[in-house]
Amino acid sequence: MVTVAATVSLTGPLALQGGQAAAGLRWWAAQAGNIDLEIIDDTGSASVAAVSYQRWVDGGVDILIGPYGSNLVRAVIPVVAHAQRMMWNHGGSADDLAHRLVFPIPAPASTYFQGAAEIAAKSGVAEILLVAGRGRFAAAVAIGVRTAATRAGLKFREMQLKETSEIVAGAAGAAVLIVGTFDQDVAIVRELHHVHSGLIACVAAGLPQFAKRLGPAAEGVLGPVQWIPKAATPQIGPSGTEYTRHYQAMFDSQPSYVAAQATAAGLLAEEAHRLELGSDDVQRWQTSTLLGDFTVDDSWCQVGHKAHTIRWQHGQQVPLL
Repeated sequence: MVTVAATVSLTGPLALQGGQAAAGLRWWAAQAGNIDLEIIDDTGSASVAAVSYQRWVDGGVDILIGPYGSNLVRAVIPVVAHAQRMMWNHGGSADDLAHRLVFPIPAPASTYFQGAAEIAAKSGVAEILLVAGRGRFAAAVAIGVRTAATRAGLKFREMQLKETSEIVAGAAGAAVLIVGTFDQDVAIVRELHHVHSGLIACVAAGLPQFAKRLGPAAEGVLGPVQWIPKAATPQIGPSGTEYTRHYQAMFDSQPSYVAAQATAAGLLAEEAHRLELGSDDVQRWQTSTLLGDFTVDDSWCQVGHKAHTIRWQHGQQVPLL
């Protein structure tokens, strides 16, 4: 048996996404058949995550898969780096997480709203308003939006998360892009729904629970997703459509992109372990999973896989880009 370990937030502020990531890992382990998977609830605590990975490093666990959330991945990197251990990062997309021993699965956060900015430019708006929380993930998203807006010839304005009434007042005439927590995104979109007829996009819109929480207010909202199921068979593991079918049979629900990222991490880690690849080998590795292409550049950023943009229509996520 191959021993595998990961922390995810089964409780705490990231419990929604953490539960989906855990399901993606459990699906992979069940299908592999030779995986002894240990998952610990880090409760969203960086210290809990760091202590857990230290124990696994000391105990010689075969494969380390990272936690969900850029802040938690950031807390764990020094542990695995000091021990010269590799870790597969499915849950942290902040651009500053690049490290030669930490293999990124998702596209970087700076690319999240490039599609929304492109669509905004085509819609005829003159300005993008980015409403962003604090932290390095939000900062990376902001850098990407600013670059995309400049490229498209749009004005760019940034506002920190604050009272929704102030955001609503400042949104007139602009395409509004939001990067906060899931609950913050939902609250702002709910308020904007009543008064803002222009383009709205938010990170939370990439999750299936977004429309469940907002109902009709989700209609027309754009969001970034890391995964759109496709029928093409990748080099490693099942196709996206096959994965969706088997995942639904196991959990009685559709997989989110968060689950698919975690599954892709497991598939890549398992194959790399079988091939006995070291970190330099992985950097030269070009392959694919249900998530898409896997290619890491010289700075250890994921460049093979790209984020997609969806729009909510009639309760469904419709791919746009």
